[in-house]
Amino acid sequence: MDFRYLDKKKFIDVSRQIFDILADNMSVIAPTGNSREEDYNCWVSAVSDGLAREERQIILICNDTEIIGFFQYYTNEDILMMEEIQLKPEFHGKGNIFRNLYGFLLENVPDNLKYVKAYANKQNEKSIGILQRMNLKIDGENKNSKSWSFCGNFADLLCWYKGE
Repeated sequence: MDFRYLDKKKFIDVSRQIFDILADNMSVIAPTGNSREEDYNCWVSAVSDGLAREERQIILICNDTEIIGFFQYYTNEDILMMEEIQLKPEFHGKGNIFRNLYGFLLENVPDNLKYVKAYANKQNEKSIGILQRMNLKIDGENKNSKSWSFCGNFADLLCWYKGE
């Protein structure tokens, strides 16, 4: 498994690949009712706007031959905001991909982080379970009430990573 930061100038070159991973996962959990092309155009616009900010990053998760997933996040002052973690379905539950991803992430984020935040669709039991195992707690809902908002201490994320 290989983890690498997306060169933001090349986002459009891989946008279809990583969107397809997202769309395949979300079509089961939270279909939008839009066409795939409409969803892609909306998503690529939002992500492109976000990537204009230095603190917003995408880590590509690759095997020997292809991109199998991605992790989108940003840091803001002392907060790590985990936006999207997506893997192709055939890699769900395989090996220690998440733990290895977080090892890579923790080597590359600022040292001053105190809090971790994330959202998980209320229908996505796997994501909710992962966030809870990482010691994040539900602290509210998003604006449309379709996702839970999670928050926790960055130190607790480190403890989860270290297996403590």
